Amino acid sequence: MAFRTASNFSHFSSASPASPRAGGAPAPVLCLTVIIWLSALIAPTVVAAAEVRDLRLWRAPDHTRLVFDLSAGVDYKLFTLDAPERVVIDIADSTLATRLGDIEFEDSPITGLRSATRDGGLLRVVIDLNTKTTPKSFTLEPNAELGHRLVVDLYDENAIDGGAPREAEVARTAAATQRKPERAPDQRRDIVVAISAGHGGEDPGGIGYDGKLQEKNITLRIARELYDYLDRMPGYAPVMVRDGDYYVKLSRRPEIARERRADLFVAVHTDWYKTSRARGLTIYALSGDRADRENARRVAQKENTADLLGGVGSDLSLGSWDDDVALTLVSLQMAWSMEQSVIVGSRVLDAVGGITRLRKTKVQQASLEVLKSPDIPSILIETGYLTNPEEAKRLNTPSFQKQLAAGIGRGVMAYFYDAPPEGSLIAWQKANGVTPASYTVRRGDSLSMIAQRFGTTMAALKSHNALKSDGVQIGQVLKLPGGLEPAQREHKIQSGETLSGIAARYRVSLADLRRLNELRADRILVGQVLKIPAS
Repeated sequence: MAFRTASNFSHFSSASPASPRAGGAPAPVLCLTVIIWLSALIAPTVVAAAEVRDLRLWRAPDHTRLVFDLSAGVDYKLFTLDAPERVVIDIADSTLATRLGDIEFEDSPITGLRSATRDGGLLRVVIDLNTKTTPKSFTLEPNAELGHRLVVDLYDENAIDGGAPREAEVARTAAATQRKPERAPDQRRDIVVAISAGHGGEDPGGIGYDGKLQEKNITLRIARELYDYLDRMPGYAPVMVRDGDYYVKLSRRPEIARERRADLFVAVHTDWYKTSRARGLTIYALSGDRADRENARRVAQKENTADLLGGVGSDLSLGSWDDDVALTLVSLQMAWSMEQSVIVGSRVLDAVGGITRLRKTKVQQASLEVLKSPDIPSILIETGYLTNPEEAKRLNTPSFQKQLAAGIGRGVMAYFYDAPPEGSLIAWQKANGVTPASYTVRRGDSLSMIAQRFGTTMAALKSHNALKSDGVQIGQVLKLPGGLEPAQREHKIQSGETLSGIAARYRVSLADLRRLNELRADRILVGQVLKIPAS
């Protein structure tokens, strides 16, 4: 296989020595000096070898990514060998300035890394594997934060580029679905909320005021808290688009949501600004201009295998219609999705207004790649500014992350209680008078209106919430008399786990864990199922 660019391997011929004078007399020394001087002028400039300064690894659900940090751009070739499985990378005119032995392979197919320098300054890196993979590679130019990079993606066997997550990565979602006991007799479906933590892996996102905080870490923690909040609620089955420190490309994120038949897509981000003064939470929905471009693209490409129109219960593809009809269908679907996105965004703003400062009190619309699904309402939440020291410190606090996620969750639930998807458990509960556990006050509400809506009295509401007056505030959370409590979580003991470790994982006290499971000691058995108290 040829190198990506062959020019670096071109060689100039040396200048021919001067011919002797007639008669065989040697050339004068001065003439020889001139020749040497001229040869030096026309000789090619020797380019210093590039250095591989660092090697970073991330494990994604369907592939392993290696990033070579380089001091300069390089030419390279990549090929595979079998028996045993290996991927070989030859990097031209380069040296290794880091230790490959310091890399942790985590849950990856990589078993070892080796390197050697060959003739001509060629650096060969060999990746030893325990299974067959499909490698893909590319180079990246420097940006404001990183230099030249060579990226190698090793896709798992039978996985396509950006394919579906492995079973291990979707265990949270599967377990959540299996442990929902509050099911109606006719098995009404759960509402699926896809939660996308911004950035990840080699893409840190925004950097905090201190040069250390990274957006990817904070968004993942908030996303996990939102997952846990919705997971405890009967009738909800959250899905994590990414559940670890790896990168999922923007175009792939809504695709994962659609594959999981999501009813809502929530992207979690933090904001950044050139000064430290900016602060506050902002929610975005897709803009009309971006929607028009996306509709035209979908019709032009007739993405009938990936794009489903009509929501999670329909498999109506664009390929079945001519362009004019297809454009009308997808435009109508997108208009509905955008309308619902603004509504759910407004519900979330109402729910978090009492928790954090709002930069904008209304949902903003922008041309964002990740919000482009025509049949899934989608919002992007900029939770605050990492460039504001006060706000960044709060966003990095577990208690605030949990509080903010709960507010987002209540906003999501308020939206779906108003307009539950047909066939969902929430729709069944609403039709049968099942009251939710709580209600978040929004614009235009009064205590009497809330009481009437949920079939109770003002006196009961005031008593249940220890209210001294009839006044309520936007974002205030009211407990509802007779409301449905969150589903109880369960945990199956795995080898190597301890009771204290499980308590720490679910952020509950060891005493509460013992009490709920009637344990007299901390001894537990593999396969034992523990009930997890509400945190």
